[in-house]
Amino acid sequence: MAYKTSSKSQVLLAYGDFYQNPSSNILKFNQDLKAEHTSHYIFNYQYNGDKRLFRAEAYYKGYSSLVKYDSEFTTFNSNYNNNGDGFAKGIDFFWRDSNSIKNFDYWLSYSFLDTERNYKNYPNKAQPNFANTNNLSVVGKYWIEKWRSQIGFSYAYASGRRYTNPNISGFLNDKTKSFNSLSVNWAYLISPQKILYASVNNVLGFKNINGYQYANTPDIYGNFNKRALRLATDQFFFVGFFWTISVDKKNNQLDNL
Repeated sequence: MAYKTSSKSQVLLAYGDFYQNPSSNILKFNQDLKAEHTSHYIFNYQYNGDKRLFRAEAYYKGYSSLVKYDSEFTTFNSNYNNNGDGFAKGIDFFWRDSNSIKNFDYWLSYSFLDTERNYKNYPNKAQPNFANTNNLSVVGKYWIEKWRSQIGFSYAYASGRRYTNPNISGFLNDKTKSFNSLSVNWAYLISPQKILYASVNNVLGFKNINGYQYANTPDIYGNFNKRALRLATDQFFFVGFFWTISVDKKNNQLDNL
């Protein structure tokens, strides 16, 4: 349900009730499980006018009848039930402005997420390892007429993700360090439909870590050794040529770069 508060803005309320069957790698061992269930509640406000866009969205999602099992992996002799539950609540913000500064287009997005689940083989309710609390993205593009070029940048930040550290007590009891990446790009307009493009990812060389892998057994001091799970490379560059073919011979991919 949406209501227009002005010619450029509106508020929206939404509710959804969803059911999903357990995954096939569980159903092949147990066909008596119920469908997993979630209810979504969403409130959204949006303003769009004068080459500016602002959007704010708050939500709550409640999970029930989630599948649980009592083994490390799903096997034929695992005990399965639908006693799992959880929740996710948060807020998202998005702002884009193409008007305030001549030839400059930028946008910012931020999301906050508070979530816990007790499902799969979790011993208790905890924040899943695929979810992080804070995410921030900043993107900007500036057109330089004399150079026939568009210079751009993007910055991404994400707070750490949960993982289980066997050297301390608890489940999903530790966090990775935050993710950071600053990238830059340059697009040169050779002709109205031909663009030479170059970009460099993570120019500051942040040493981002996705997680850790621990030894199966402790060392002579009783500690489990670990190694960091990282990307294959911290930085990479890309050089490309974009050629758009259209009837009017004016369309190109500059807005998408």
